[in-house]
Amino acid sequence: MAVSGEIRDLIEKTPFVDTHEHLLDERTRLRRAAAGEIPTDIGYLFSHYADSDLIVAGMSADDWKRVTTVGLDAKDKWKLIAPCYARTRHTGYLQNVRESVRMLYGEDDIRDDNFQAISDKVAANMKPGFYHRVLNDLAKVEYTQVNSFEHVVFNRTEDPALLCQDLSFVALSTQVSPEGITTLSKESNIEVGSLDDWIRVVDWCFAAYGPRAIAVKNQSAYNRRLNYAQVSKDDAARAFARFLAKPDGFAYEDCAPFSDFLFHYCVEKAVEYNLPVKLHTGYYAGSGRMPLHRVAANPGDMCELLQAHPAAKFVMMHITYPYQDEAIAIAKHYPNAYVDMCWAWIINPAASVRLVKEYLMAAPANKLFTFGGDYTPVELVPGHARIARKGLAQALSELVDEDWLDARDVPALVERLMRGNAHEVYDYKETLKAWG
Repeated sequence: MAVSGEIRDLIEKTPFVDTHEHLLDERTRLRRAAAGEIPTDIGYLFSHYADSDLIVAGMSADDWKRVTTVGLDAKDKWKLIAPCYARTRHTGYLQNVRESVRMLYGEDDIRDDNFQAISDKVAANMKPGFYHRVLNDLAKVEYTQVNSFEHVVFNRTEDPALLCQDLSFVALSTQVSPEGITTLSKESNIEVGSLDDWIRVVDWCFAAYGPRAIAVKNQSAYNRRLNYAQVSKDDAARAFARFLAKPDGFAYEDCAPFSDFLFHYCVEKAVEYNLPVKLHTGYYAGSGRMPLHRVAANPGDMCELLQAHPAAKFVMMHITYPYQDEAIAIAKHYPNAYVDMCWAWIINPAASVRLVKEYLMAAPANKLFTFGGDYTPVELVPGHARIARKGLAQALSELVDEDWLDARDVPALVERLMRGNAHEVYDYKETLKAWG
């Protein structure tokens, strides 16, 4: 069905609150590029998510490394990319690369006759201030929420107004490691010799970073189910003591008593600090390693968590794809369940359009977040935002055309879905106050 021009124009001019990215700080990105640690050419545009489809389409792991690292000329990178690009150009990942190239560099595609010019523009555009231009001006993003990998728990960003930070509690609970203990023990000045000591470290992390965090984030679903058992503190303490005594070779399942206990503890700390709990659910990044039986268990496991922590606001990331029907059912049933469309628009644009339509006909509109780029390269966020706007316009237009949605309700709904819900659930103003 035709997309309404009024709806398209309204969505075009409304800014997104971007609820999920993995962006490096701008100064970190520029420093690492200058040091030759990350590429400054066309290869960088294919280094996140696009690489997965290229590999699945036939690119070898060795060629992928050559494309996405420093040391190979742009022309040689394009020779490796071009055959698999032709096979994948229709996917959301590669459509996003193409749309970002159009928005940033004025080229409608990547071809033999322009790859070098695009590659040169990648480097030329990397200068102080380019994050604001790319995110605010091109992507029309109000601000971003960043799950940073620059620190084990929390990144002290140089630009909290643009790059609002999640507090990661993976290293505090489900993936406690000797390295993490050493780092956080030094930062907190707390020597860790028992579970009680580690709980003091967790408390310190929340006290130090919680007021400046926008949410807490945990992506442990890449390594285990979300079936966190209710474990007594005594049982957790005994397992933690065994781990401290001999961390090398300590089996992942042996960590369950204390990791399960600490997960629940961290969720309650998030409630104390009024921080929504973002959990990775659904599809796996990368290729060749997705145990779908475990992914399929995410929705059922989420129900147990929602009931165990009724005061916590749980955000199911990535629409739990490919189990988005279950995500809708959960959001409809549980008051403390929310659905985030971050990443989903480029995993499967058509499924995301269906998700918006079916969600709005089933669940309260205040519990859906409609955009998160989920990228490390900032250059790829504008294309993703463009795809999200296109899909959102299609979904709402179809609902109006099919007489499921009154056109008079669209303006308020657009405002809610693109930015209003995020401002209701995430306390952006108080977060910025804490930064001073």
